[in-house]
Amino acid sequence: MFSRHISAACLGIALVVTPVVEGVAFAQAPATAASLQASISAAARAAAADPGFAALSPEAKTAAITASISAALAATGASPQAIADALVQAVANGTISAGVAVTVAASVAPDFAAKVAAAPAVVAQLSKTGQSATVTASTGSDGAPSILVSLSGAPSAGGVTGTTTPTAAFDPCAGVIASYCGS
Repeated sequence: MFSRHISAACLGIALVVTPVVEGVAFAQAPATAASLQASISAAARAAAADPGFAALSPEAKTAAITASISAALAATGASPQAIADALVQAVANGTISAGVAVTVAASVAPDFAAKVAAAPAVVAQLSKTGQSATVTASTGSDGAPSILVSLSGAPSAGGVTGTTTPTAAFDPCAGVIASYCGS
């Protein structure tokens, strides 16, 4: 009988202590740009793992990669500043294209989209590949930011001198060394 009381007392203590210990055990350090690199890379690879990814248009590839990375970063609970820094670092590392980084920032960390677009690594990668990104921000009546991102590629080849040639579609793999782009 005495051992039952001891067992019950131990079980009661365990039930009280367990939530406290779990809360301490699962406390995490804040996400940093470096710690988010694995999430960004894994999300890009996951988007590319889709069997039809290679056959998609550049716009559809951009949408698939952007959606996957946006969801992965939103799930981390990282601060918008950490997300913006991680996106710039991913561009500098060649993990994602500058256009993808700007588009993801606009959806996950809208207050930092212009910062991402103006980062030297992003500007350099866009310039090197003949692409451009324009970020236009405004604040709605509810105080929420509204971000418009315009991505365009280099002018199409074959235009006649003196005429306006349309720009090529933005290519999310231009200037990127990541495995999902086939290089």
